[in-house]
Amino acid sequence: MKNDITVIITLYKTDEDKIKLLSQYKNFKVIIFEQAVKKNYKNKIKKISGIKFDYYFSNKNIGLSKSSNFLLSKVKSKYFLFTQPDVIINEKSIKLLQKAMSYKKNLIFTGPKFIKQNQVKKKYKEKYLIKNKLDASCMLCDTNKIKKIGFFDEDFFLYWEDIFLMRKINQSEYKMIQVTNSFANHKSGQSSKKNLYVNLIRNLNFKYGEYLFEYKINKLRKLKIIRQFLQSLLFITFNFLLLRINKALINVSNLLGILKFFKFYLKN
Repeated sequence: MKNDITVIITLYKTDEDKIKLLSQYKNFKVIIFEQAVKKNYKNKIKKISGIKFDYYFSNKNIGLSKSSNFLLSKVKSKYFLFTQPDVIINEKSIKLLQKAMSYKKNLIFTGPKFIKQNQVKKKYKEKYLIKNKLDASCMLCDTNKIKKIGFFDEDFFLYWEDIFLMRKINQSEYKMIQVTNSFANHKSGQSSKKNLYVNLIRNLNFKYGEYLFEYKINKLRKLKIIRQFLQSLLFITFNFLLLRINKALINVSNLLGILKFFKFYLKN
C-alpha cells in the first residue's frame, strides 16, 4: 500500500525544526523541490531528516504552483500526498486517507481532520464527509485524475491557487471528502523562516492572487483596484510619517501586489 503513495513537498527557506518533521514520511517515497537556493542541499536535508528522497532545486523562487506541478510530473504512484513541511500527520492517518479513496469512484482528494496539538480527537458519526473545500496544506490526491483535470494554475504564485483548483473540482464530476478519523496538525501556518522579506513576499502575492482569482472567475471590479491602489499610496505616506515602518511596509507590499496584477492584466 505504501508503494502506492508518493509524498511531494516544496521547501522555501525552511528551518531545521520543520525539516526534521520529514522523518514522518520515512516509509514512503518522497520527492522534494527546494526553492531559492544556490546549490544542492540534498545531503544537508538528508542528514537532518534521516530519510531518503528524490531532490530537485531552483536558484529562484518559482512559486508554489509551478514547483507543485513540477513535482507532480515526477510522480509514478497511484496516489500522492500533497503537503507542507510544517504539517504533522502519522502513517496511520495517511493510510486512512488512502483507504477512503475507495469510498466513491469519482473521488479526487481525501483530506484529514485538522486539530491543534494535544487536542482531544473527537469521534464523528460519519467517517467520510463530502466537502466543497479541503485544507490544501495536506491532502491525498488521485494522480491520474489530477493529471487529467490539471493541478495548480501557474499564473498563481503562492496564494489562491488552492481555492481556484477546488472551484474547478466543484465544477467537474469529481468529489472531495474529509476523513474524520484521519488527523493532522498544521504547526504554525508558515513553513518558511520568518523575516521581513518573506512576509513582504507573502503579502504581495496574497494581494496579487486575490485580484487574479477575481479576474479568472470574471468578477474583477476595476473600481476596487483603483480604490485600493490609492488607499495604499495614502497609507504608505501616512504610516511612514508616523514612523510606523512595519505597517508602511505592509502597505508597500499590497501596492506591489496590485502592480504585479496590473502587469499580468496588461499582458493578457
